[in-house]
Amino acid sequence: MTRQTPTHLEHTTLNPRARGAHDLVRQVEEGQLDVDPPYQRGSVWTEDQRVALVRSWMIGLPAGVIIISDRDNPNWATAMGDVYKAGAAVWAAVDGKQRILTAKLWFTDQFAVPASWFDPAVVEQTELTEDGPYVRYGGLSQPGRLKFDRRAQFQVAEFRTAGTIHDEAAMYLLVNGGGTPHTAQEMQQAREIAVTKP
Repeated sequence: MTRQTPTHLEHTTLNPRARGAHDLVRQVEEGQLDVDPPYQRGSVWTEDQRVALVRSWMIGLPAGVIIISDRDNPNWATAMGDVYKAGAAVWAAVDGKQRILTAKLWFTDQFAVPASWFDPAVVEQTELTEDGPYVRYGGLSQPGRLKFDRRAQFQVAEFRTAGTIHDEAAMYLLVNGGGTPHTAQEMQQAREIAVTKP
């Protein structure tokens, strides 16, 4: 394997900006945002990971940057043609598919989270679990859903220079291929520290 490139590297500016999770879900539902380009993996998150994303929104933690490819750019038009004339998705999820899918599942009541996370005044309907009462998005009052929607934000960076799916796949590999997974022991150590009270 070589790390050499045929030409010099060109800088791509990715300026993340806050976007509502509901907005991204709407774009997926309307076919404007493709979350299943051929280089993407399937749906792999566990329920615990999905619940953790909702918890992150509730307490205000950033959920990582989502990278989407904006195919309405001159490079794409030259290589692949006009996306609008082709009737293709204008954007593709290069990184963040699991988070976008989780948002879609949450907003369509496909999973529930602990009702204790919400002000009781905005919880209208719960379901009893082994862990106590849980609530789905639709079990929140209208004001509760509106308040949650304001919190459910993603930082989204648009990659505006991809000319082909191959360019998108190269970005996907760069973003996703370099991390070092945590070992079970490292995660357990953090869990033990998190639950230990001083």
